Amino acid sequence: MPILREFDLDIPYVKTDGSIEDYEKNWKQKRREFRDEIRCIASLFEFHFEKFKTEKCWKVIVECVETISNERVIGEDICTVQVELNIDQYFQLSQVEKKKLILKLLKKGIDEIINEKSWNKQPFESAYQKVIDCNYINKRIWKQPKKSPNRKHIAEVFCEHDIDKFEISIIVKSNTGEVIKREKLITERPNEWAFTKHFGKLKWISSNEVTLVNKNESKQWIVQI
Repeated sequence: MPILREFDLDIPYVKTDGSIEDYEKNWKQKRREFRDEIRCIASLFEFHFEKFKTEKCWKVIVECVETISNERVIGEDICTVQVELNIDQYFQLSQVEKKKLILKLLKKGIDEIINEKSWNKQPFESAYQKVIDCNYINKRIWKQPKKSPNRKHIAEVFCEHDIDKFEISIIVKSNTGEVIKREKLITERPNEWAFTKHFGKLKWISSNEVTLVNKNESKQWIVQI
């Protein structure tokens, strides 16, 4: 049985004249910006979501539309559902208001799927509450911290995923937990398609130099202490 792992929100193209030119001019950038911004909360929900087996579905997409055209759940492997959203009003909200609305829209869409497929609500309710409990803040350490060759320091990759950006820093601590060095390395679009390429490996190259190497080993960021 597949495991439900991914949750996403989208604003599908609303046709006017249906031309490529219209999409490029009036919708493409708006859709990209929305899909970037929602990842902050969607990925935080995924992080807190427990393993959940389904008959076929491994991903949920919540389409945010001005007017609902289909009230049923569409698809089986990827379950798609529509909820109402005035996208222009969304873009006028503050970052905190956006985060709260994103979770609300995600919950509304998932609840529709739960009702139709008779899924157990508990894992979903638990993940919603954990997002709220951490005040909608998406911060975490990437993988395991690494000890320096002389065993005096510990380095970790610290990630801050916000509405408008994804920031990657290296933090170096002493064995007692005191922060010796904190250096911001990368600011990227807040979408996995943009930032996951930077995560290859963290390694010490000497007792006072630690580096983050990107996925294809074409670039590295060195922090000295």
